Amino acid sequence: MSMAIELRGLSKSFRGESSGSQRGGGDFSLYIDLRIEENETLILAGPSGCGKTTALHLAAGLLRPDGGSILVNDRDITSLPAWKRNVSVVFQDLGLFPHLNVAGNVAYGLFIRGMKKKERTERVREALRQARLSGYEKRRIHELSGGERQRTAIARALASSPQLLLLDEPFSSLDAPLRKAMREEFLEIRSSSSIPCIFVTHDREEAAFLGDRIALMKEGRIVESGKTKELFLFPRTSFCAEFLDAGIVLASGDDKTIFIPHDALRIAAEGESGEEMFRVPGILKKTVFEGGHRRLDAELSDGRLVSVRVPLREKTPETGQTIILQAERKDLRFIDQGF
Repeated sequence: MSMAIELRGLSKSFRGESSGSQRGGGDFSLYIDLRIEENETLILAGPSGCGKTTALHLAAGLLRPDGGSILVNDRDITSLPAWKRNVSVVFQDLGLFPHLNVAGNVAYGLFIRGMKKKERTERVREALRQARLSGYEKRRIHELSGGERQRTAIARALASSPQLLLLDEPFSSLDAPLRKAMREEFLEIRSSSSIPCIFVTHDREEAAFLGDRIALMKEGRIVESGKTKELFLFPRTSFCAEFLDAGIVLASGDDKTIFIPHDALRIAAEGESGEEMFRVPGILKKTVFEGGHRRLDAELSDGRLVSVRVPLREKTPETGQTIILQAERKDLRFIDQGF
């Protein structure tokens, strides 16, 4: 039987100091509607303080909602305590026990639930295989690399065969090369598991790499959601376009804005013209080397900075010069400003 999870009209409000880290302790309210299918990794993304972790805690049963319901295949589990939900969470700090070895950490939750030793041993073996940690059973936590600790935490989460897997920025403490490696590892682990998954991140690259779908949050609400590729190619709001860095957004003088994909924007050659082109002048402020290309930051007449990417071999103007940014009019789209 396929597995589907719904967060249906889920709401939570905090008042004043009780809101904790949300918006510096001011009032905060969250309202979300989400459905996560079997085999699906849904990325819950957005800036710090938008409510991502609150949503995760509600799904896990660590917070009680003010309204709405949490459904597993249409079965309402909203009132169940966290330990009865069969929902696994991988937190940012991992929460591994230093006094236990790898196998002990992975088996801990199963032991607490009273699972018999033989079945527990089989579950641990399978979870370690999924996490590519076979042979690590007797390793102590302090003997593991950062990536191995991450995989141990994921193995522990998978061992209980949860109905839903939740991850709260699990790779944020890793350095950039290891973080990229762990994304690859996570995709391999996910390929052998059909558990619905919600992965929280504020990293757009991570969202693009790992997500089947992305739900973008702002101020406790989902502003836009959809399949990952569609959001990058066809964002419907300026918030989505800018957060995902899908292209540049320009004011159009009304409640709509102009969206231009990065790969459609280039610098006009001197004397170049044509009615089919949309052009906007800017002052080149900075040129940045970004590996496979250069990023040119230009200031428009309204003071906004706009970036254009050019090939390394292409000659670039000097800083301080006026440049003309252009794109074919057919590549322009009008999108909502959002809220």
